[in-house]
Amino acid sequence: MSPISNEARCTSCHAGYGWKDNSFDFTDATRIDCLICHDTTGTYKKAPPGAGMPDPKVDLVRVAQNVGHSSRKTCGECHFNGGGAEAVKHSDLSRQLLQPDRACDVHMGGYDMQCSECHTTRNHRIPGRSSSVPVVEGALNCEDCHGAKPHYGNDIMDHHLNKHCENIGCNTCHSPVYAKCKPTKVWWDWSKAGDLKRKPKKDKYGMGDYDPMKGEFIWAESAKPVYRWHGGFYKRVFLGDSIDIHAPVTNIAEPVGSIRDPNSRIEPFKIMKGVQPVDAKYGYLLVPHLFPRDKDDTTAYWKNYDWQKAITDGMEAAGMPYSGDYKWVETWMFWGVDHEVMPAEMALSCVQCHDSLAGERTCDRCHQDSREVDFKKLAHKGTDFSWMVEQGRDVSHLINTTDYIDFKALGYEGDPILHGGRFKKLPMGYKPAGQ
Repeated sequence: MSPISNEARCTSCHAGYGWKDNSFDFTDATRIDCLICHDTTGTYKKAPPGAGMPDPKVDLVRVAQNVGHSSRKTCGECHFNGGGAEAVKHSDLSRQLLQPDRACDVHMGGYDMQCSECHTTRNHRIPGRSSSVPVVEGALNCEDCHGAKPHYGNDIMDHHLNKHCENIGCNTCHSPVYAKCKPTKVWWDWSKAGDLKRKPKKDKYGMGDYDPMKGEFIWAESAKPVYRWHGGFYKRVFLGDSIDIHAPVTNIAEPVGSIRDPNSRIEPFKIMKGVQPVDAKYGYLLVPHLFPRDKDDTTAYWKNYDWQKAITDGMEAAGMPYSGDYKWVETWMFWGVDHEVMPAEMALSCVQCHDSLAGERTCDRCHQDSREVDFKKLAHKGTDFSWMVEQGRDVSHLINTTDYIDFKALGYEGDPILHGGRFKKLPMGYKPAGQ
């Protein structure tokens, strides 16, 4: 979401990578900075304006003599800070995952798993990707470890949950809220930057609403995701792509999928909303120069707070023409919710999605009543938002929520229990109770 400083770019982690044809070359694994992943001393760090080079104060001999396996800490040195600080862009990655409890993330808190246990490398190719960056290493899905039918029991609930997996991504149920371990930024307005007289205020989460270097912010904690169909691909706006500068909103990264696409499933997303500069003539997003190169730098925005100078310098470094005229546009970026996975007993319950099960009739709409199964108890078994409120989470408004994922917004006529699924019609003559 943030404008990219022409010095920092992604080289803050991947030193040696270079720009080719206005895009990053992520294919040469021989040019990765080994120490950023394999340092075990905790002392290795980058110099902010150094284009990926280590801080001169680092004892490189000591670090080199103490290399080891990657860890949540080494991975988090970069990935916890996407956007310039903790949990800014990623709603599900922060330093809380260094020592999380089980309710924060069942993998890392419940089983003390390291990142590489899921993101298993082959020839130093690390699978997994965010919605904002295309990678050659490939995607990573829950099914890669858990299989297409992850609910291993033989009871009626396991059967239906496995059928749900054909249409619903795992984290739709197992991550019913995002940023429950640490607040995440959901609004970032760069056009408000530069007001040196404005005093930042703390919100109810203790997070600042303003920084003269970066603009105006809104934060969210334990927020409900938005849900979209996703077939595994993303539509992205790249550097140099023209956009409609008069549109009320431009999606610069969004999932591609459809209710009619059998490969698409419902998945949860955080929307990162913000305001960024665009070239008023050429219609593409601009790259301002932010971080001063040295004490004599006269164009960096964070030194002079002059957007015109910063954009002129940044676009020259990017090798792209700048008309000299910019305007501000609102952009949205969909970020998948992939971590902070909650335990099975804290996943969404049937009734939290299907309001048709909230009354006296539940699963016995279709299944014969059984003395061995308490359908009503089964339908309500799941996330207890009241308990989360007691733990200090900001979710009181979610208590007793039904239609949690909003079926109509996803293209259904309504609750599929009453109206049928996306590829199946209800049996002829069937009329739901009360209809």
